Amino acid sequence: MTEPTVRVCASFNVRKSALPDFCQAASRIATEAGLDEHCGAVRVQREIGWTRQVSTEAQSLFMLVQEWQSGDALEEHVRSPAAMRFDRDLKEGDILACAPMLSLFGPELLVADLKAMAAEARASGLELPNSEDPPGGSVLRPDSRSVAGFR
Repeated sequence: MTEPTVRVCASFNVRKSALPDFCQAASRIATEAGLDEHCGAVRVQREIGWTRQVSTEAQSLFMLVQEWQSGDALEEHVRSPAAMRFDRDLKEGDILACAPMLSLFGPELLVADLKAMAAEARASGLELPNSEDPPGGSVLRPDSRSVAGFR
């Protein structure tokens, strides 16, 4: 498959009591999606323990990542019997502690892409003024005490 143009990242907060049902449903959808010629990859990951973890005694956070050749291929998958069954299983099985979070992403951004985006933003006037407290909000400032180095 060529470089995927659509990446799906879906997070699920799974009730511990429903963990076997989620794992079964996730394995089914991962297998079905993985068989689709337009799907480049399917990964299911479980959150590991860390200071700010979302997982608790009552629920575990899982991430489902799929890579698709196109938006049309993804739309076709979403309408597939396998995807509709996965959705139905999650809803009817009372598997999730809250609604899932779903985000779609394009191809990876290279450093050159990020630099070009920054230059375009500056050229269009989107750069924040150089002050401690800009109008309408605050700027992220480096801070070694927080996750990702920002506060």
